[in-house]
Parts: sequence; structure tokens; C-alpha cells
Amino acid sequence: MGEVHNLKRSVTLMQALGITFHQIVGGGILAILGSAITFTGGGVPIAVVITAIALPLATIPYAALASALPTAGGMYKYAARILHPGVGFLNLGFVVLSQITVGVLGLTAGVYLQSLAGWINPHAVAITLILFFFVINLLGASFSARIGLVLALIMLVGYMTFIVGGFLHVDWAHYPAVLPNGVGGLLQASALLTFVLGGGTFVAELGGEMRNPGRTIPISIIGGTLFAGVLYILLAIPAVGVLPIPEVAGKPLTVVAEQVLPHPLFVFFVIGGGLVASLGTMNSSMTWGTKGLLIAISDGWFPARFGAVNKRFGTPHYLLVAVTVIGLAPVLLGYGIEEIASGVAAFLSIGFIILSGASVRLRRLRPDLFEAASFRLQWAAHLVCAALSVPVLGVTAYLLLTRLSAATLIGLGVWFVACACWYAVRYPRIKDELRQRSRELLGRQPSTKPAHTPVPAE
Repeated sequence: MGEVHNLKRSVTLMQALGITFHQIVGGGILAILGSAITFTGGGVPIAVVITAIALPLATIPYAALASALPTAGGMYKYAARILHPGVGFLNLGFVVLSQITVGVLGLTAGVYLQSLAGWINPHAVAITLILFFFVINLLGASFSARIGLVLALIMLVGYMTFIVGGFLHVDWAHYPAVLPNGVGGLLQASALLTFVLGGGTFVAELGGEMRNPGRTIPISIIGGTLFAGVLYILLAIPAVGVLPIPEVAGKPLTVVAEQVLPHPLFVFFVIGGGLVASLGTMNSSMTWGTKGLLIAISDGWFPARFGAVNKRFGTPHYLLVAVTVIGLAPVLLGYGIEEIASGVAAFLSIGFIILSGASVRLRRLRPDLFEAASFRLQWAAHLVCAALSVPVLGVTAYLLLTRLSAATLIGLGVWFVACACWYAVRYPRIKDELRQRSRELLGRQPSTKPAHTPVPAE
């Protein structure tokens, strides 16, 4: 079932770092930084520090797992093979749901362009960009990753332009209070920032297309997250330190950029920072977004023809269509970016708790895989990080879910009810095959005992 073997191993370490960088640093930070300011004012840089330290520690077990057993579609496959197929299918629902952020990023790009020309329609921009990257990703992950590296360089220069100009205008004598809404507001901002700082973990979804995944995955996840955290702090300080908080809370960075940059540099920041950042994150999201679905199709969850891979470019064209449709959904339905970011980050936090548990179980059953991995993690440190992930990611999910509107919660409920119904229909048909695949991975031999042992006559 499926054509997973047709995926090409062409993604290098530098290309993976480019994808990780865009997934973390791209348009997401531009979209939610204003909301984070609303929660905690001048405390946003502190919120970044909290997230940038806690999140890598909480996701180290996932990095170790991905290094020990690199694969495409890891968020689904690890949970399905190591824990239970139903848990894997739940994680797959989280991953597919996260693709709606592609549309939100398209809208962010449109909003930034609109600051240059009021006649620009953000919805039209979003639709155009989503369709553009659909075509780009049809040409293959390696080609897509090369584009990501170019976009990353442009974006970094755009951000540095804002940082340098902003620091020259920060009013240090009247820097805003760091805890205007108490510790609760600080934690809310930190939780929201997981939407972007947690994005680096998705590079593991490309494990099946990497030349040296055992080394590339942990470097990309941990190194990319820490580097992005430093950049976020540098962005956040002028974002809150130049203008009064009421003027920047809930607003894009263009409000500050107009005050601190000459017009030519402001235009460059909007294009090189706002537009390119959104493009890069959209690109990387569509690159990894099909991988879990591809593995799930090979497992029999969906008809095999939907997982067809183009043999020339090595890309799953039908699944890219599905990801594109999902990305267009929020553009057409009019969801707000903070609402979508909170929902996606909450459910993915739950997904990473599941993966931490999977990493511990696999290490207990197959220690040989971890001993041979490029990323060496001591057993005690592995357990500590896995234990840490539960409160860190659990509290994050709780804080984010409590901010969702009733309408959004109902929509999410409908999504997961639909997933549960499909699971109930398909699982009985494929459970024996999935159990066998799990046994093969975990080193177990299939049982010779009959499925139904006859009861001896009395």
C-alpha cells in the first residue's frame, strides 16, 4: 500500500536548517507578536526566554526518537507503531489540522503588503500565494528547500533592519512594565509563542527525505529553536520599547517600523521581513505537511491511490492538493490568526506529550536504536526531559484552549468527531496489519496462538 519508497533522500543539513528556520521564525512571529504584547506588555522578551528554554527541553525526547529512528511522517508513525494505531491516528488529526495555518500566513503576507498599498486585498494575496507554493512543492522537497534557503537570507536581513533601527529608538528610561497582567499574562504570552517556536520540530517529518537524518534532525530542532529564540528577543525589545503599549498591542510590527525606519528601509522590511517571512513558513509547512498522511495511506487508513507519488519529482501530488485545500479553508471562513494559532499550538502540544511517551517506550524496548544514533542522550536525561514535557506542554495546551471561543471549540469538536468516525470505520479492517508492523519495529515475533482459542468441551 502506498508509495513511500519513492520519496527521494535529497534534503541536506543546510536545507533542513532553512526549513526549520522558516517554520520557527517566519510569518508566525509577525502574526502573533502583537497578541503576545496584549498579554504581558514589556514582558514579551521574558516570555520568549521562557519558551525558548522550556520548549527545546520538552521536545528533546522527540529529537532523540527521530535520530534513533528517522522516518517520514514521524508524528503519526511513531505514535502508531510504538504506542497504538489509534494514538497515531489522533496525532495525524493534529498534524492535518495544523495545515490551516498556511492560510493564516497567506493573510499575514497580505496584511503587510496592504501597509504599502491600501488597495491590496489580503484574501486575494493569500489565495495566490497558497496556489503558488502548491506548484513549487509539486517540483519536489529538495527544490522547495533551496528556495527556502534564499528566502531565509532575505528574511534575516529584513529582520535585522528592523532590529537595528528599533534599538536606536528604544526609550530605555520609560521601558514598559514587564508584568502588567501578572504572571498569568506572562504565561499566556509564553504559551502562545509555542505556536512558532514549536514549529522547528516538524522538520522531523522529512526524515525519509534527508541524506543523514540521524544527525540533521536533532541539530535542526534544538539548534534552530535556540537561534530563533535569540532573534525573537531582539525583535521583541523594540516592538515594546519604542511606542506606548496601547499603540502596539495587537498590531503588526509595521506600526513600529514606520517610526524607526526611513521609508526605503520600511518598504524593504515589509517585503523582506513581512512578505518573505510568511512565504518561507508557508513553503516549509507545505513541504512537511503531507508526510504523515503518506505513511497513513501506506498503512491503509485511506485509499492507496491518494498516496500516489510522482516518480519524476518524488512528491505526493494528490496529498498536496488536500493540504492546499486545508490551507485555503481559514481564508474562506474568516478565522482570526490568534484563534487559529492558539488552537493549533494547543493540540500539537498534546501531540508532543504523546511522542515523548513513545520515545521512552521505544528506548526501553529497543535500546540498540538509541545506542547507534548520532544524537546520544543518556537514559537518565531522557527520562527527565520526558517527565518535564508533560507539565510544560500540558500547561501550555490548557492555557491556549481556555482562550478559544465557543465557535472555534465547536469547529474543532466537529473535526475530531469526524476523525473518530473514520477511525471506527477503517481500523477493524487494517488492525491486524498494523499490529504486525508494530511487532516488526519493536522486535516482537508474531504470535502463533489462534485469534480465537476454542474452548474445550466439558
